Amino acid sequence: EREFGDKHVSPCLGFLILLGGRASQDNNNNGNGAMHWFPWGFFVGLCILATVPTTLSSGVTLVAIGKGNAALALMIVVVTNALGVVVTPLWIQAYAAASLLIRTSTTSTSTTTTTSISNLDSTSLLINLVLTVLVPLVAGKVVREILHCVGGDGSFFDMQTHKRWLVHVSSLSLIIIVWMNVSVGEAQLKAQNGKSISTLVALGILFHLTLLALNAPVVLATMRNQHTASQRWWLPSKEGKAALILSSQKTLPVSLTVLSMLPSEVFETTSIINDSKEQRGLAAVACVVPHVCQLFMDGAIASYWAGVDADEEQAEATPAEEF
Repeated sequence: EREFGDKHVSPCLGFLILLGGRASQDNNNNGNGAMHWFPWGFFVGLCILATVPTTLSSGVTLVAIGKGNAALALMIVVVTNALGVVVTPLWIQAYAAASLLIRTSTTSTSTTTTTSISNLDSTSLLINLVLTVLVPLVAGKVVREILHCVGGDGSFFDMQTHKRWLVHVSSLSLIIIVWMNVSVGEAQLKAQNGKSISTLVALGILFHLTLLALNAPVVLATMRNQHTASQRWWLPSKEGKAALILSSQKTLPVSLTVLSMLPSEVFETTSIINDSKEQRGLAAVACVVPHVCQLFMDGAIASYWAGVDADEEQAEATPAEEF
């Protein structure tokens, strides 16, 4: 129930994003497009971002900064990402079945359209996600537990000793993945003007604000901080902080992985021939920009929560002094 926005609301927003993209592209083909400067790849990237589960390490870190329940946050991350391996391909298949994700020209036949949709086989995508997301996650957890048992006394294998370097390796790997995906559409990215990039940033902020606005009432109604209910009814409990942050965020690595598995027909436009590679790169940019926006926004929220909790702890520690 806490992940309603993550599993149901945001994929429905993906339908709205694709509907807007298809309408814009169709109007462009008729010569009266109002958003001809906003490429199709941006729509695809935002749509894929809407289908993937919550963030991995960054979400747990933000919950910890905001004095939330980090253990619950970690459990939510594991559960949602495991479920996302199954749910994400089904949503993508639904987009394709609704003729929203596949871009076909007006001269294409129904046979061609059917063939393109069949390339988005949800079973094949599911298997690929299991091999690239779920298997490494389980393998890493098993190796971590084995090394923890071997080096639990602080020896060479103690994970805490090498945690700093492991974090750097993880961050470097993510940067390499982003760089590889974005560099594919370098030419198209350089051709974008400030208007299209600004619109992408605005849509990324709006997307995250929408999820926060939809999830916040549910979290406050079920997991409000009862201790401060009389003064701050809008402050969630530690568990509520974890649920709100993680149910409103989207993971970047999984979205880039899904983009790399989609067939080229998804990124083809009718205005330019053989531009699927460039549009795929723009789709990666459309995943990176909202991800950065959500980190800044939730970082501010977590810092505010931490400040409120610190003030309350200080007030509780000195009641006699105030009297």
